[in-house]
Amino acid sequence: MPSAHSTKRKAPLPGSSHKPSKRARNDKAPLLSEVIEIDDDSDDDLELKDILAQIKAQEDSERLAKQLQDDNEPSTSRTRDHDVINLSVDDDAAIAQRLAEEWAKEDAALNESVHEGRTASSGTGPSLKSTLTPLEGISLNTDASNRTTRPDDALQTYRAVFTRTRSCSKCGKDVKSPRGCVMFSDASIPPMRALAIFETLGGFDRQFMTERAESASRALAMSKNKSTSKSVGPGGTGYGTGQTQYNSRASASKLKFSEQTPVKKRSPWDNAVLRTFDLLAQLLPSPYADDPQVYDMLPHASIGHLVSLSQLPTLLATLLRNDSVTDWIARKETYNAMLSLLRRMADCELTIQCLIGQRWDTATTCGIEDWMWCDGEITWTTNSSGEPEILPPLYTYFKKLTKQSEAFLVGATQMLGEGGNDDEIDETMMQGTSLCGDIIAARDDLERVIAVLGRPSSSADRDNRVNNPDSTTHTRRTSRGKGRDLSIHVDKRYEEACEKLCFKHVSLAENATTTTGGLHYGNYNYATQLAQTQTSTRNPKNRLHLLKELAVTATSLPPGIWVRVDEVRNDAIKVMIAGPEGTPYAGGLFEFDCFIPLEYPHTPPSMHLRTTGGGKVRFNPNLYDSGKVCLSLLGTWPGSPEEQWSPKSTLLQVLVSIQSMILIDAPYFNEPGHGQANVKSPVSIEYNRNISQQTTKWAIVDWLQDKHGKGIWRDVIASHFTIKGEKIREQIIAWNKENSSIRSYQAPQLQYGNYYPVTTNNVAQCEDLLANFDKGMRTIESWKIDGDEE
Repeated sequence: MPSAHSTKRKAPLPGSSHKPSKRARNDKAPLLSEVIEIDDDSDDDLELKDILAQIKAQEDSERLAKQLQDDNEPSTSRTRDHDVINLSVDDDAAIAQRLAEEWAKEDAALNESVHEGRTASSGTGPSLKSTLTPLEGISLNTDASNRTTRPDDALQTYRAVFTRTRSCSKCGKDVKSPRGCVMFSDASIPPMRALAIFETLGGFDRQFMTERAESASRALAMSKNKSTSKSVGPGGTGYGTGQTQYNSRASASKLKFSEQTPVKKRSPWDNAVLRTFDLLAQLLPSPYADDPQVYDMLPHASIGHLVSLSQLPTLLATLLRNDSVTDWIARKETYNAMLSLLRRMADCELTIQCLIGQRWDTATTCGIEDWMWCDGEITWTTNSSGEPEILPPLYTYFKKLTKQSEAFLVGATQMLGEGGNDDEIDETMMQGTSLCGDIIAARDDLERVIAVLGRPSSSADRDNRVNNPDSTTHTRRTSRGKGRDLSIHVDKRYEEACEKLCFKHVSLAENATTTTGGLHYGNYNYATQLAQTQTSTRNPKNRLHLLKELAVTATSLPPGIWVRVDEVRNDAIKVMIAGPEGTPYAGGLFEFDCFIPLEYPHTPPSMHLRTTGGGKVRFNPNLYDSGKVCLSLLGTWPGSPEEQWSPKSTLLQVLVSIQSMILIDAPYFNEPGHGQANVKSPVSIEYNRNISQQTTKWAIVDWLQDKHGKGIWRDVIASHFTIKGEKIREQIIAWNKENSSIRSYQAPQLQYGNYYPVTTNNVAQCEDLLANFDKGMRTIESWKIDGDEE
């Protein structure tokens, strides 16, 4: 009769890789993983013998199947194909450990097999060679050639890992790989990570493309009901229409679906995004975990290519390019999940390439699952030369997001310190401050990881690519000759430098204080307004609006516009705008003071031009020698209602209007009554001759003085003239051919009613502007040597 306290051990689950040890089979000591149950009515001896007999029979069956399989296989592929067949039952640690031992002995065979597999995969469907190579390529190969290979080409080698038919470990029958089984719920993680990642990305792609199609339909329906208005008209220059007039780098995207719509409750799509991020953060390798597994240290080589080929980078780019701080806060959970995913991607050399490596612009996609099963195609956008279009790395967008966060934090921290009576605004500010802090902290973590990997991530990377134009894919070689190539190179370098310096919080105040104890802004045109509003309080909603707008401006400025915001008074702003090429303002820098009134955004900002030659030069019918900026968007020029300022207008619109609609190639016709613009008109040509002369003196040469070496524009001046110096010098020489007085410049005097300066005949005041330009260039070179510019 059995004992009242006999034990019964459960047999291993079908498909489990766990095999009882000899110790367990002898019943001397149970393994920790075994489940022990109390059973008063069972016959433990008989049942235990039966279980052990079944285990032994199963082991003998598997051993016999393996022996038969080995006898029938070529010796060159026997071991590796066995790995593929048992992929579904072996755990990650066993696979990685076995492969690590094989790599040391078979590197030469591995390289040859991978090469043959890629060659064979160029045909229709996987070949025999390609089915034998997937697991062979598991390595941390992150050389330059791998980073410049399109993900679909790179994944050809591993295609069979996810689609091939495998033999059942028990009965030997063929079993097809599962397909399309992933639903974003709280399901457990499958044991084979690469397969799990593939299935997760496949399920995500299906939902992503469905949501994008539905969003496109909604956008099309809305556009049909939306009236449009023109932004160009006669009798005035630069006015708003309630829409941003410049499609900024930060906000440009092919399609912005639900990410731009603030929501109080998560939509089904947002839930799917959140679960996708959480699941992938668990699946991706975590080599820096407290207890890293073998898989975390030796991940499958396909996972980086899987991520790159999926639609995940497209979604990440959309979220990172999102300019709406309001939307960040409304979708805080999604953004926090994204930050966790980015951190995990940065932990592994395979997936970090998805963040810092170049991306290819997808033209059409069937989704990674259909592509893997050869049920569809993925095509890439190409340029006129047939070369694939390259997109900026995701990390570029992330850096812009952190810059927006920093701009928001500066004002938000101060606003929280002041307190307020609006609980809703206070809660928004606290949530926004918390999220922005998390974004900046994630940036710091990513930069540390990138530095450890030896991947330049900021200015060092940019400078390296600028100094070595052949090493960057952004500098395209054309058939127009080296001169054209050099121009493209300079423009790209200039754009990157502008992006780096475009927005900063600085101190605009001087060390002295006013009689009331406030800060003294002696070099600021609106110092009186600042003093008058020193003890005034801005409406909390208006203050929050300004902070959000400045955050967007931080990453939305086009090349050639720089903004400096006072770190104490956010309503005190200075702006520098470069004259566009092809205009009489080319190469010049024009400084403006900007003041944000308390009623903003219900009233427009105030703008004052400081670059006037000491009040002697009127550079444009819209830019007076007194500093007045004549612009309908500012309310200083009449126009129709849609041309005037509205609460939806922005400071960014004002700045872009000045650059693109005032500093133009035929400024003479900005004056009403002068007719339609005609650059070949004699009066316009004469007007431009005089303007270009004054530009050379007051907007170019005047900035190349040592007195500006310690000012707030020091880095902008050095960057602008260092990069564009040769081009600006050529421009001055060309202007001198049209107007020789550039090399014998004389101080101007304005005659009432004229729109350009008239010079005197005082020979003692002559100045060679070209010679002074060369002298000034040597001056700013010393700033780079002795200075501390970023």
